[in-house]
Amino acid sequence: MTTTSAMERIGKAAAEKHRRRSEALRIYRPLKTQIPFHMSTASERIVRGGNRSGKSMSAFAETASAATGMPIYTDKGPMPFKYPTDRGLLIWVVGYDQRHIGGTIHRMLFRPGAFRIIRDEVTKEWRPFCPWDEYDAAHEEKSKEAPPLIPPRMIEPKGWAWENKGERVFTVCRLVNGTEIHAFSSHGEPKQGDPVDLIHIDEDIEYPRHIPEYQARLSDRKGRMIWSVWPHSKNDALIEMSERAADQKKRKEPDVFEVTLRYSDNPFIDKDEKRKRIEAWSKRSPEEVRSRDLGEFITDTVLVYPSFSEDTHGTPKETVEIEDKVDEAIRKNNGVPPDDWCRYLALDPGHVVCAVLFVAVPPPSLGDHVVLYDELYLRRCDAAETARKVAERVGGKTFQTFIIDNRAGRQTPMGFNRTVKQQYADAFGRYNVRSEMTGNTFVPGSDNIQAGIGLVREWMSVRPDGTIKMKVVVNRMPNLKREFFRYHKRVVGSEAKEEPVDRNNHLMDCLRYLAAHNIEYARPIPGKAHPSPAWKAFQKWQEEESGEEANEFVHMGPGKG
Repeated sequence: MTTTSAMERIGKAAAEKHRRRSEALRIYRPLKTQIPFHMSTASERIVRGGNRSGKSMSAFAETASAATGMPIYTDKGPMPFKYPTDRGLLIWVVGYDQRHIGGTIHRMLFRPGAFRIIRDEVTKEWRPFCPWDEYDAAHEEKSKEAPPLIPPRMIEPKGWAWENKGERVFTVCRLVNGTEIHAFSSHGEPKQGDPVDLIHIDEDIEYPRHIPEYQARLSDRKGRMIWSVWPHSKNDALIEMSERAADQKKRKEPDVFEVTLRYSDNPFIDKDEKRKRIEAWSKRSPEEVRSRDLGEFITDTVLVYPSFSEDTHGTPKETVEIEDKVDEAIRKNNGVPPDDWCRYLALDPGHVVCAVLFVAVPPPSLGDHVVLYDELYLRRCDAAETARKVAERVGGKTFQTFIIDNRAGRQTPMGFNRTVKQQYADAFGRYNVRSEMTGNTFVPGSDNIQAGIGLVREWMSVRPDGTIKMKVVVNRMPNLKREFFRYHKRVVGSEAKEEPVDRNNHLMDCLRYLAAHNIEYARPIPGKAHPSPAWKAFQKWQEEESGEEANEFVHMGPGKG
């Protein structure tokens, strides 16, 4: 080897070393607010924030780090690396649609400009451009776009598969280290069967119901999910994951972890520009600032019943500041209404979910109230199984009226010769579940949705004397509580219509039927014990065996005495 060729190779190696030191992931430095997201070892992580808050930057840097095997650095050195290094990874990146894949995902991972860089005044090495720094502010013209987060050298020469190459909509990118990055639109059904190391969801998705399928793909490889998102209040899956993170906040090693970033805290955006945007948003509405700047969920603008809260409507309360006879009665009776209260039942039939809501009206001497005290949330139960569960829960108590969803109740399912209402009435009859007004059958619930919602809102409102008509025994009703925080209006664009979405509403429908029925107090007739179907069958068997009419006694020993 000649001296010239050796020098050339040394020069190329030095140039390559310098080029690698200048790669985006080597230069990227997370802000103090972003570090907890990168440091977390939770299997599910949310980085939620307003517009331009830095949520996408941190999430795509995390994805690029996992894909390339390069750690993320702070000023103190590399952070712990959380992903396997002995094999290639399978990574899914999910965007809302194909335009999101080509316009955001491809741009953030594979094109220059995820952030800006500048040569350091002292070391002459490239570093992040910091507009708040005096030197950087004075030499902004010397800054430039950072290289791609995933360097071209790490992509196989024939590693791309395209859906639309002209618009950069890719389906697969294969790296030289064996890692594959698959891009999916949330409009399609989630791919099944593959064990995945990392799933990165960016922004909103079309079908929140796909999240459980994404989660299932992680188990085989103990994979991770990250979700970089602006707070879409209509996305039930996002809200539920955020709530899980809040519930686990005090755990030493939570399964779900969330970081919230603010637009106004982003130092890379000019102060005057931030002022302009926030002023414009505040002119539109306070909620606009809360979501676009602070990254908050604005559920109170889209929820059907935004005023519901455990503090206001929950009973019995842990501490009693003023005398409340209803609260006191519930507490003394171990969380259930006393026997002299009037009970009602509303049923929303369904094969996937059949919901039953139990409500009691106390005597007028205790005030004008209704108490939601129990629920059933039965999955894949037929009428007979539902009736059996109701019989167990009723326990011989007297009910005034049974109410059923009228639209579902009058349908006759394929293969049956009786309506849904008749099926449930017959099943209630077999289990001797009866009411004073309707026997074992039902009155139809009102189909007027808006009127029913208005009546429920009246139940929930605070009256001039500080009292509230509707009280809820929340510790017995987890599904009702969940539905209150999921039941939202239909959103068209950014506008919430006065029309609820047709999901997460089983117990909400029951509540609406009860309010529309104008339930009121009637003195209950003492409950009459009814023999169970098993006891009736035993009596019949006794009659057939003895040839005599069965009675309440079973004779033991020889002879009949």
